[in-house]
Amino acid sequence: MDFVNRTELPADLMVGSTGDREMLSIVASKATYRIEGRELEGVDDDEAWPIFDKPFEFRGLTLAPDLDYRKEGTDLLLFGNAVAPGRNPVEAMWAVAESGSFRYRVAVYGDRVWMRSGRNLVPSRPTPFVEMTLSNDRTFGGVGAYEGQEMPHPVNPDGRGFYCTEEEAEGSPLPNVERPDQLVGSWEDRPTPACLLPPAGSMELSPERLQKGDPMEEIAASLGPSFNQAVPDLVVDPESLSDVLHLEGFSEEGALDLPLPPRTGPEAVAFVGDLASRFPSVLSTLVVLVPERVCVATYVSLFRYLFRPREKRWVELRPARAPVGAGKARSSQ
Repeated sequence: MDFVNRTELPADLMVGSTGDREMLSIVASKATYRIEGRELEGVDDDEAWPIFDKPFEFRGLTLAPDLDYRKEGTDLLLFGNAVAPGRNPVEAMWAVAESGSFRYRVAVYGDRVWMRSGRNLVPSRPTPFVEMTLSNDRTFGGVGAYEGQEMPHPVNPDGRGFYCTEEEAEGSPLPNVERPDQLVGSWEDRPTPACLLPPAGSMELSPERLQKGDPMEEIAASLGPSFNQAVPDLVVDPESLSDVLHLEGFSEEGALDLPLPPRTGPEAVAFVGDLASRFPSVLSTLVVLVPERVCVATYVSLFRYLFRPREKRWVELRPARAPVGAGKARSSQ
């Protein structure tokens, strides 16, 4: 099947089969915007993110190929730091992201360690901070030790606060970023890591590494694996989003209202023989780089058709609502 891109966006087509005659096609397109106040402005071609046809490393996260039909919902990948208002040091604060009916909130603390108080270990008072990264190495997890053997947290081995013994925990750090419904109160707590981005271990879980009834089993189920790139709490229904992403705790200026791109993108118009059909594209992945004020929206369109030899087949990607009869047809090879 030939592919004609009649938009100004980077785009690509992939074709596979579901049987002897049925074909499955996916068209992906990507729009890169710079956020200027309450407006989105398209960037120049040399700044636009391309379509990823293979895994791509970005700031410690492996971004999956865009041409993947197995995902569900919209992945929200949020890159940013917690920043105290006015850059006045704080011991703790909230970081919140919300849009429409979607809401995600984490508690952010300054550095703490487990210190002895009588017969128990208690968290020390947080060290005041101005800016705190919201990366996975600041959430619960890490590598503990038991009888001389390293014991990586199976979900988030890059984190902190996971200890196997009280002796190991004493004087060692707690996580800086926590889920408000699972705040750490004891060194033996095993909360779900408050990750904004997929943790490194979530795709490496196996039944042999988990035991039934272990809290880690529930944590593993809540954070992956799946075909989505975002953690489950940040996989959203695109129809539930509003036109604005409201952020609190991500800027010294206070709350931010960042405009969001449309939930639907260009249309794929498929021509198979004398038939033509429209297939809208939906928002598949939304990447927000908060400090840079950049937003990247990936749209995908899926459709099936029957393969018949020597039949003309092609697909055109067009701006939404373009007439089906517009444009010049190209035959397949």
